[in-house]
Amino acid sequence: MIEECQDKICYLTQERDYARTHQKIVEIPVEKQVLYEKCEACDRTAYQNAKAKYETQKERLAGQYKAKTVMFQTTLFLLAWYSLTTTLFQAVQSDVFLSDCKSFFHDATSFIQTFIGWTIAAGQSVAQISTKIPNEIIAGMVYWILLILIVGICVAGTGILAILIEIKVIALYREKCWDVITLLMILTSTAVIIYFGESIKKIMSINLLLLFVLLQGVYVGLRCYLKVWLKKRL
Repeated sequence: MIEECQDKICYLTQERDYARTHQKIVEIPVEKQVLYEKCEACDRTAYQNAKAKYETQKERLAGQYKAKTVMFQTTLFLLAWYSLTTTLFQAVQSDVFLSDCKSFFHDATSFIQTFIGWTIAAGQSVAQISTKIPNEIIAGMVYWILLILIVGICVAGTGILAILIEIKVIALYREKCWDVITLLMILTSTAVIIYFGESIKKIMSINLLLLFVLLQGVYVGLRCYLKVWLKKRL
């Protein structure tokens, strides 16, 4: 056993010596970053030609895209104009729709007059405080000052509030709903109300113009709700 181990050691020693004396040098390529040196003799013709070709194709495609966009917008505008004019012409010929429009604006005017009457009555009630003043001239001046002040504040405050609400609704409408779908919805709902106004009046006793306003309100509410719901889902 000792001789066998000695033989193995001797064999391994010979293998080691042979490996040391018979080494092979192998070159391994290694990438190394060096500073870029510009070739002054190169005119870069191929690069310049490729760049000019790219710019030309880019300008041509941009022109085609712009032309198609203008054509699409023009076509959409013409279709919307045609739909709007035909719908308005039909509305002028619809006795039911015209009657409801007159009734709607008449009711709105009556409401405004009633509101102004209430405001004047409230101002007169408050202005009665001036009767406690013994001097008639001063009492009359105080009466008119209080009346004008109260009526002016109520009317101006209501007007400003209505304008702010209108601006907020318009801003919300443009932010959330100003697109082709909204345009189609407006034209479709208007056409349905005008063309089928008599049938709608038979089913439900409602002002057609008021129905159109309510439909727009429901549509805006649904669009806003769906956008918020989609944002939460994402």
